[in-house]
Amino acid sequence: MTFKTISIGTNDNGPLLANLHVPSGEGAWPLVVGVSGGGWVQGHRSSLSAWGDWFANHGIAFASVDYRRAQGRAVFPGNAEDVATALCHFATNGDKLGIAADRIAVVGVSAGAHLSALAILSDQFALPPVRAFVGVYGVYDLMAHWQADVWRNAAPGHDKTEAMLGCTPFDDPLLFHRASPLRQITYDKALPALLIWGQADREVMPDAQSAAFARALVQARFPVRTLELPDAGHLWFSEEGPESGGSHSARVAPDLLRFVQRQLAPAAEQASRTSQ
Repeated sequence: MTFKTISIGTNDNGPLLANLHVPSGEGAWPLVVGVSGGGWVQGHRSSLSAWGDWFANHGIAFASVDYRRAQGRAVFPGNAEDVATALCHFATNGDKLGIAADRIAVVGVSAGAHLSALAILSDQFALPPVRAFVGVYGVYDLMAHWQADVWRNAAPGHDKTEAMLGCTPFDDPLLFHRASPLRQITYDKALPALLIWGQADREVMPDAQSAAFARALVQARFPVRTLELPDAGHLWFSEEGPESGGSHSARVAPDLLRFVQRQLAPAAEQASRTSQ
């Protein structure tokens, strides 16, 4: 396995970077693009390093990408544009990187699940085809998330959703609509999705987010699988590696790997499986 940090574009903060983990040997490897969390205001691509090594050791390249964080100023839609830029870069430069450009999946975590799902589903962003989406305890309905945060604990002016968008839903309800993946689902965007969450999550209320998103995707005829952990909260996917014995990450890793391998199989193999 090889690891390197590469430039995949620029934004108004400077270079846009990704940590790329590639399996050993030659070949056009399938790729998982990882989009980390951090509540839109913090976080770093390196938080998914353990998953990058793990995927590469299973024959799948992994690129953890960065995006603009809301540190003192609103960053939407720039943060989602950064995710779209990353996906376009890997689709365009696959040959140079040893990546199969037509075999790309996305794993988004928390705020990263929000941004990647939005980039895939919304017509605001021009993207190459993506084979599959995995969302780990993501935020998919920003109005519901804002309401839950304000009701529970966010002091006025300190809500993370407001920091990212620059307003409340009562200032600009249409912006909250455009920024919510749940509101961008259409029949023509259907792709395989795996949604993972913990029922004990108190940061992102699962019934209002993951479960509601899964239900809407199924209604729009997406092939959807769900994986619920009754005792899992938030943050564990980034804090625990998939090889950490007994961890929530280790519990979901086999199902996650099977899903990704199936969706990123060569087209001929998928066609053969469909015809059987």
